[in-house]
Amino acid sequence: MPIIGVVVLALQVLLVVHVMKTGRQTYWVFIVMMLPLVGAIAYFVVEILPDLAHSRAGRRMAKDLDSVVNPDRELRQLTREAARADTVENRFKLAKECLSKNRFQEARELLEGCLHGIHGEDPSILLALARARFGLQDFTGTLEALDRLRRADPNFQSAEGHMLYARSLEGRGDIERALYEFEALAGYFAGEEARCRYGLLLERGGRPDEAREVFAEVIRSVELAPKAYYRDQHEWYEIARERLGA
Repeated sequence: MPIIGVVVLALQVLLVVHVMKTGRQTYWVFIVMMLPLVGAIAYFVVEILPDLAHSRAGRRMAKDLDSVVNPDRELRQLTREAARADTVENRFKLAKECLSKNRFQEARELLEGCLHGIHGEDPSILLALARARFGLQDFTGTLEALDRLRRADPNFQSAEGHMLYARSLEGRGDIERALYEFEALAGYFAGEEARCRYGLLLERGGRPDEAREVFAEVIRSVELAPKAYYRDQHEWYEIARERLGA
């Protein structure tokens, strides 16, 4: 039997099993079996597709597909909303979408315009502004936004903000302060990025033995963890292995 025939037959069997397990009308069995490809397409469109559209997974799939086919749709919609009603809320939503598209200059301008009145010290806006400035490699500006955030709300906690702070210190060449922040960050940051960046900075700061200990810890942590963790942390694991010559 040609390979295409095997594939079609397998598809028919899967759809028949789906009909029986989900309690669909039994006439679908005859349609699927008597009209091999046309019946399968009809069953998918009439019975499966509507279910997908109303499921969380289906909505996520549709959203992912739409983002590929029409990547700037959300950006255009939020731009229109901000033009219709120039509120801080609408500008902030648009700025976050710009950040997701790496449009850092636009995001920075929008966010700086949000920081007035009751929103003048808003931690969420200041953190987003730090992201935008970091994306533009404005490390001094990133630090200023994060220091302002900390003054406005000393209890605000953000691992992302801490990472931006440490990386901005590094980007500005303040190695000793950056090492201090990365050491603290490595103790609680989810995943291996902070620990691996700490090791790289130790190397840059002329402390190779300490760096090797950190890289060995990264490798040990990943290898002892479930496979899903390895998939998530693969990039940092490979960097650590490379630095150790493993």
